[in-house]
Amino acid sequence: MKRYIQIKGTKDGISISLSDVASIAELENGLIQHLKEQQTGMQDQKLAVQVHIGNRLFTEEEEQRIKAIIQENSQMEVKGFTSNVMTKQAAKKWKEAEQIFSLATVVRSGQVINVPGDLLLVGDINPGGAIRSTGNVYILGNVKGIIHAGIDGDKKAVVTGKFQYPSQIRIAGEIRSFDDEESKDKVEENILTAYLDDKNELMIDSLQILRKIRPEISNFQGGQ
Repeated sequence: MKRYIQIKGTKDGISISLSDVASIAELENGLIQHLKEQQTGMQDQKLAVQVHIGNRLFTEEEEQRIKAIIQENSQMEVKGFTSNVMTKQAAKKWKEAEQIFSLATVVRSGQVINVPGDLLLVGDINPGGAIRSTGNVYILGNVKGIIHAGIDGDKKAVVTGKFQYPSQIRIAGEIRSFDDEESKDKVEENILTAYLDDKNELMIDSLQILRKIRPEISNFQGGQ
C-alpha cells in the first residue's frame, strides 16, 4: 500500500502525493506504515507539508483524518491540500470573477446594486444611489452617488466614469470624495479612471491611463 504514497522534499518544505485511485482506507493504512518506517530519520523541528491528492476531492472529514495521521506519526505539519479538480463553489466564484455584468439604467436615490465580478453600467448614478462590486466598475454616464469597487479587498480594481459632485469613489478600503466646494460647480465632461497606485493611494486620472496601469483589462491588438 506504500505504492500509493510519495513523500519528497521541495524548496518550500515537504510534499506528500496521495494516489487518486486508492481508497481512503488504503491511503490511511499506507500513510501510517510509511510514516512509522521514517520516524527514526525525522528531525525534531516541525516541517511544513503540502498534501497533493490528484484528480479527486476529499471531504472535510477525510482531510482531517489524513491530517491527523500525518501529524501524529511524524514531525510534519500539514499546511494544506491541493487538487487538480475544482469544487462547484470555486468554479462559480471563478466564473463570476471572469464575467462582466451589464446594465442600462439609472441608479436612483436609495438604490443599492451589488454585483459579483465586474460591472458595466450604461446610465447615471444619482445622489443617494450606490454600486458595490467585487471587481471593476465601468460607468458610461454621470456619477453622483457612491461606487465601491473591489469590496472584498481587490486593490487592482478600477472605476471609470464622469465623477461629479457629490460622488464618492471607494476601491478596497480607500475612499475619494467629490463633495467639496471645488467640485460643486464643476461639470466633468470626460470619463476618468480611479485606481490605487503603488502606495495604495486612490488616484484620479484620464481614461487613457487605464491601458498603462492595468494592461490586462484590454487585450485588443492592432490600430495606432
